[in-house]
Amino acid sequence: MDHIVCLNSNSFPAADSDKAYELFNDSLQGLLALNTGADRYIIYHDSSNSESLAEFKLSQDFTYTDFKEKLFDDCEQDILLFLEEFEDKSPAIDFLSDDIVDDLGRYSFYMPQHASVKYPDVFGIAWFVPAILLSIYTDEQWNSHKISIARASDDGQYIDEELTIKNIARYEHGQSLYHEFHQIDIKSVCKASMLTNDFVSWYEEQTKDNKVRIQDKLKLACERQFNGGTPLFDSLHNADGLREIRFSAYPGGAIRILFKALDKSKHAILVGFIKKNNTEGYPEHITKAKALFASCVKEIQVV
Repeated sequence: MDHIVCLNSNSFPAADSDKAYELFNDSLQGLLALNTGADRYIIYHDSSNSESLAEFKLSQDFTYTDFKEKLFDDCEQDILLFLEEFEDKSPAIDFLSDDIVDDLGRYSFYMPQHASVKYPDVFGIAWFVPAILLSIYTDEQWNSHKISIARASDDGQYIDEELTIKNIARYEHGQSLYHEFHQIDIKSVCKASMLTNDFVSWYEEQTKDNKVRIQDKLKLACERQFNGGTPLFDSLHNADGLREIRFSAYPGGAIRILFKALDKSKHAILVGFIKKNNTEGYPEHITKAKALFASCVKEIQVV
């Protein structure tokens, strides 16, 4: 499995080099807790001054490079080798798709009930990629494996919703996420909805990385009772009321899940597909979704 990580600049710097070494070591141990033996790690880093990951300051006078050198001096070979295998994607903006860059331009992100942060785009990257925030425990707001964020549109309108992103600042956070990643049951996530066999079969064929993404977004969709607009939901034109759940696939493309309301409280999750361009997959999957929805309606009427 590939773990995509976004360095949370807002949780840095630590008070001093000793504290930075202790806290960053703990958060990296949390990342290691996700490893099943052959996992890859990709780290996104971005900052206002376009510094490299090597130059990033964990504390005022202690950089990422200094951290690695201290690991070497302390014979911490496991963590050091782990960092050497990171795929560094910094500055992050150079590695994001055009769709994600456009979405970042349309919204600003913040943490409700917390003071504004210096690097709010980190939250947007973590949401849209999606990625795990890699933080250090310098404040209680980072002490959870899930962090709530919200957003405002580019015209300053606050959007009444709560979004959740994964976060690791301590070893225990990695343990919690590992448990979630390896107990994926799509039917229990969507227990209030009707899932077609076609959708379940498609889901089972996906990679572990995309199964986690599908689970996360469907869980959020169910929590919102399938209400809302972009970027998570969108309506389809000339499709008899079909709507879609939309998010990025890994390592590329976009996942689309077509659904439709059966009544005020129950929805049918009909088909899923991965597209590489704007129109790919829509004609055939809309046709299939319409037929599957008709079958769902008949099934309910028989019951």
